[in-house]
Amino acid sequence: MLRQITFLVLTLFFTSANAQCMDHVKLAQDFSPDSYVYVLLKTALEATVESDGPFRISQVPRSMKRNRALQELIETTSINIHVAASRTEWESNSIPVRIPVIKGLLGYRIFLIHKDNEQLFKKIQTLTELQKLRVGTGLQWTTTAVLQKTGFNVITGSDYDGLFRMLEAKRFDYFPRGINEIYFELDDKQAKHDSLCVESTLALYFPTPSYFFVSPKLPHLADRVRRGLEILIKTGVFDTMFAAEFGESIAQAQLERRNVLVIKNPLLSEKTPFHRAELWFTP
Repeated sequence: MLRQITFLVLTLFFTSANAQCMDHVKLAQDFSPDSYVYVLLKTALEATVESDGPFRISQVPRSMKRNRALQELIETTSINIHVAASRTEWESNSIPVRIPVIKGLLGYRIFLIHKDNEQLFKKIQTLTELQKLRVGTGLQWTTTAVLQKTGFNVITGSDYDGLFRMLEAKRFDYFPRGINEIYFELDDKQAKHDSLCVESTLALYFPTPSYFFVSPKLPHLADRVRRGLEILIKTGVFDTMFAAEFGESIAQAQLERRNVLVIKNPLLSEKTPFHRAELWFTP
């Protein structure tokens, strides 16, 4: 009987120890299990099971705006990993895994506009001309901070859906969206906002890496994610996943036919990995 009790106690002890050693990733609801970001993170963690052991991923049952997400990431109250476009306060207050999760694709912006303004945009040739027009963006977005710091006439909105209504009402002239976003969004919003279209002649580029940001309390988890992503890059899995997810949108955007206007991103740190060409999308 004593042996049975001892065996049971030891079994419970080792089970508990294994559970404590298991990495538990906590994400916001914003990233569904079938989304590119979720699958990429899961695949990177799977690539490190042999060296780091098992893991599990759970999600808090709510979405988070950027400022709230950063605060909860710092405190590790509900999430411990989040994906966001890089900016100073994120890199200073959490641990950035400096491998752009969509290869900087978000930096290539094309514009949603009102159909009445198509001819207006065909006349735009220079950055100075574009800066005179009113650009609409979200209040807490990294894009907003970049455009404000680089001389654009920025109109902000606090509500994502409201920005489409504002554009339709001509409260601003264009809504710059990543080529990974714009066609899905237009399809999704077309029924309610049929006066909107994708502008066909211009693009705006500023480097915009989105990283996995990890709680400052979990450096081992940040290192595990980094090593997992490096394995995916080395084996070609990363590029395969990227092409499968974004290849169609890239082709549809026809960047080679657009006048691509370029600005700097003053929010990026000196540690941004521009020296690694394999991490970045180039048309």
